[in-house]
Amino acid sequence: MTTNKDKNNKAARHGNRVVHDRQGTAYELTGKLAEGGQGVVCQTQFKNVLVKIGRHPANDPRTKAWFDHMQWVSRLPLEELRIARPQTLIVRPRLGYVMELMDGLVPLTSLLEESIAAMRDGRGLQGFIDSGGLAKRLRLLQGLCSTLAKLHGRGLAYGDLSPGNIFVSRSREHAEVWLIDCDNISLLSREGGQKIHTPGYGAPEIMRGESGINSLTDSWSVGVIAFELLALLHPLKGDFVNDGESDGETAALMGGVPWVDDLDDDSNRSSTGLSRDLVLTKELQELFQRCFGTGRIDAGARPTLAEWRAGFEAAAAMLMTCGDGDGCGSSFYYNRARKCPFCDRIQDESAHLLMSHYVYAPLSELEKAEFGDQSPWIATNQRMVFGRETVELRGSPVGSVMYAESVPVCSLTLDGAGLHLEPAPGRRVALQSQRTRETHVLDRKKRLNAAIRRGDYYMLHLSDSEGMHDAWRFKW
Repeated sequence: MTTNKDKNNKAARHGNRVVHDRQGTAYELTGKLAEGGQGVVCQTQFKNVLVKIGRHPANDPRTKAWFDHMQWVSRLPLEELRIARPQTLIVRPRLGYVMELMDGLVPLTSLLEESIAAMRDGRGLQGFIDSGGLAKRLRLLQGLCSTLAKLHGRGLAYGDLSPGNIFVSRSREHAEVWLIDCDNISLLSREGGQKIHTPGYGAPEIMRGESGINSLTDSWSVGVIAFELLALLHPLKGDFVNDGESDGETAALMGGVPWVDDLDDDSNRSSTGLSRDLVLTKELQELFQRCFGTGRIDAGARPTLAEWRAGFEAAAAMLMTCGDGDGCGSSFYYNRARKCPFCDRIQDESAHLLMSHYVYAPLSELEKAEFGDQSPWIATNQRMVFGRETVELRGSPVGSVMYAESVPVCSLTLDGAGLHLEPAPGRRVALQSQRTRETHVLDRKKRLNAAIRRGDYYMLHLSDSEGMHDAWRFKW
């Protein structure tokens, strides 16, 4: 059996590749994982234990300021956040800190590199599909935005956000997200403060030295990462930047050049990257326009992290899966033809169910007298489609900023036997046939049999009351 003492002795034999913490534990730096503005993150001889070492010598004033800040970060309330916080401090020969990371994670950079390498090698979108396709990417982005939104809710900003310090599940099926490099976390501020950033991911105002890190600079970084991950293209590096003068990229990153999909200026369009209609919903395209269009000049116009999260949740809710057999297994946005854009396979209509969200808002007698006898049904823009996986309907619809925090009301499962509806414990819902007008109040699991699926409209009320409530319409 190998003990930590044995590992310390073995590590110590490697000379300058070894660093020590305050307790005297030796860490052998076995490989570089990521590099940022403040230092280098390395693997060690201990499984799932990482060390970040400062870029400058221990007696450098910049290192002392960073080390002091790092000790402040170690005392922050980061509980229940998926952030690898400092476990102990490295004190020699250079300063740094130790952090732990769960098994099976890789830098987000690897997903980008796998997709781009496949296109470069003539394999088209196979790398995009093999690395999880749209489904995994949207789930990762939801998780990232959820963590950052909670961090902002605690009055803190992350700062140096880039694909190199975001670690994600290696497997295609899972979508865990963890942040490392937490030493740049700061109090939310608009002026002064830290201006650390990774080239290509810092907000223009940071690049220009006009602002410290804050929630709006985090929003910009999330936008860049999300656009790269989905469209395989940096939002500011179009043909004008890539093919132009050497200082064009610097000007673009400082906000002086339109982004690749600018609505009013096409001077920096890109001939590379994936079709936006293939990887972005209209809502996501609008969020990116806010971030890189008006938000390039006016930081206040950028989406909040809650809005980013809601946009990715809404997009994920509209995904279909290309079926087994002769299908490619990829995920794609719902279309009326049910045709997979990656392999052109038409999906079986019975394998998916499309639902549209409504609000039931009956008028009072006084309102009827003033406005007339209007329909109580208000159609919203929220929709969702699901296949064989179980989905939850919550108190707020998917795509709203309150969805993630709202409580489950009813779960739905689609299989060969039919549609299974199961109210959450203590909840009651009502299923109404729009053809017969019959309404059944449900307080336990019910199945709509596959044999009666003939295209009739149903309304699933997420309440059994006559007052205002949410409802979902579908065909069965």
